Order: sequence, then structure tokens, then C-alpha cells
Amino acid sequence: MKLTLQLGLLALLGTTTTALPAQSQSQSSASTSPSAAPQPKTTSPGCGKHIPPGHSPGDSYRANMISDDGRNRSYLIHLPSNYTTHRPAPVVIAFHGRGKDPEYMEELSQFSNEDFNPDAIAVYPQAIVDDYWHVTSGPNDISFTLQLITHLEKNYCIDPTRVYASGKSNGGGFTNDLACDPVASTRIAAFAPVSGGYYQNLTSSEDECDPSSVEIQCSPGRSRVPILEFHGTADTTIPYAGGARHGFCLPTVSRALRQWADRDGLGTSNKTEELWGGHVQKYEFGSGELQGLVTHYRIDGWKHVWPSKHGNYDSSKGTYFDAAPVIMKFFKRWSL
Repeated sequence: MKLTLQLGLLALLGTTTTALPAQSQSQSSASTSPSAAPQPKTTSPGCGKHIPPGHSPGDSYRANMISDDGRNRSYLIHLPSNYTTHRPAPVVIAFHGRGKDPEYMEELSQFSNEDFNPDAIAVYPQAIVDDYWHVTSGPNDISFTLQLITHLEKNYCIDPTRVYASGKSNGGGFTNDLACDPVASTRIAAFAPVSGGYYQNLTSSEDECDPSSVEIQCSPGRSRVPILEFHGTADTTIPYAGGARHGFCLPTVSRALRQWADRDGLGTSNKTEELWGGHVQKYEFGSGELQGLVTHYRIDGWKHVWPSKHGNYDSSKGTYFDAAPVIMKFFKRWSL
């Protein structure tokens, strides 16, 4: 497939570019299938410990932990069929959207589907207090996530350098919050928000929300943070063009991605691929080994729905690709 170098600012804003040859469905599927898992670099204290009674590799089950603030927190965990207590496994933590639960997120994301994810432990935490993820009020869910990672390291055989985060909607926005956090960004290797709401505070109630210029608050603890983002152009819940919502300001998706590219030192240029007859645009910032450190899939006409070829809990209508194998292929490129 040919690649065309475009200015990231122009491409992400939808400026007309030279069309590239469309990628066939068979080509697309082959290019996004999971590859062999990298060899683990380090082990966790949980290596050698027995799997909890009543559970076995290939299962999904609910588990609990007590957070530092005394709250009883639960999560759904899926151990891959090839899990052993002596070989450290990667971990994918997937955050559900507002009002949903771990079982919904497991079925929606397909991270427990071993056709897409044969090697990584999949973990689906449960939000509390109105079933959405909190950062500035309510329970401190960033702190909870850090405690959850430590809890997983102590109880399962995992590779601490290969812990990843993804999420949908409120969970996608929270995934971005983790990437922007000075500590969480050093514990999680890569991030993949889907239809994320990247809410930004306004300095006063009189401020007008300008999605194309709103200041994005973000202070990651490392200089290069891998980001993979998916968004539909017909999303009316978290619009691609941004805007005021819930008393906050949503930046345009293009601004959010350009800010990540700038933060990661990748500049404003990106490689652009037209996929599936031009209905999906893939933007990759960076070059050489860093090509695609920040990657975005723009899906024409797609709503507030997790990408799936055959439909899912979000919608019975399918789109051009499944997000899960694309995400897993991206995650396998990066480690701490």
C-alpha cells in the first residue's frame, strides 16, 4: 500500500488530500491480526502463586480488592488459556463507559476473545458512584487504577512493563486521563481510547468553549507516550468537532491528537492511509521506529460505537474493522 506524507494539521482537519489505493478487506484483516507476543522482560511478585480456587485459564470471573480509601472495589478478569504461573503475561485493563459494567465492556471490547487476544490477561474494573470514572471529584479512580495494577502484580504472573489501558466513552476519556497523569503514565505502557470524552476545565463560567484552541491539561511522567485513538465523524455524544458538554469543553479530536504528537516530540507531520475505499483514514505521527507512536483512526459516518465488523452491544450495525486486534497489535509494539 502506498503512503502519502501530509501535514498532521491539514489531514486531521479533513483537508483534501491525494486519495490512495483502497485496502481490501482481506488485506486489512491480515494487517491487523495479532502477532507473536514479545518475550517478557520482568516478572511480578505473583509469579509462582496458585490461581485462585475455582478458576482456571480460559475463564472470566469477578474478583475484589479493598482500595486504600477502604472501598470494596471489584473487577472482572479473564486469564488466557495459555496462562501459567511461571510465564509473565501482559495485561490489558479496559474501562467501561458511563452507566455500563465490566460484563458489558468484556463483550463490547472483545479483549477476552482469544482470536484477537491470545496472550494477555484482560481486566475490566467496575466504576462506583453513578457507574462512571472519577478524576476530580468522588473516588480517586486514578489512584484506584494504580492500586489495581499493584494488586494484579502481587496476585498474578504478569510483566509489569507490558500493562496497557483502553476504554470507551467515559472510559476512553479516563484512559486519556491516565496517559496524562505523571504517575499512571509511568506504570502503563500504551493507551487506546475509543470515542473518548477529553473534557477540559474552563477558567470561569463566562468562558466560551473554543474546541479548536481550548487548553488541554496534561502532564505525563515520561516524554513519549504511545496513543491509539478511534473516533467516528457522526458521533453525536462526543462530537468529533468537540464543543461544550456537562459544563466542560471538549476539544476537537484533531486538536487532542496534535497535542499528543507535539507532547511526544513528533512534530506536526503524519503519514495518512485511506482504508476501506476511503471510509477510514489512518493517521500516524512519527517516523522510523517511532512511526505511529500517536495513531488515529477516523471512521466516516460512524457514531458513538466501538468499532466491530459484525455489530456489538453498542449497535447491531457493523463497520469496516474490529478494534480489538488493531489495539492488540499496537500494544505489542510498546513496553516500559
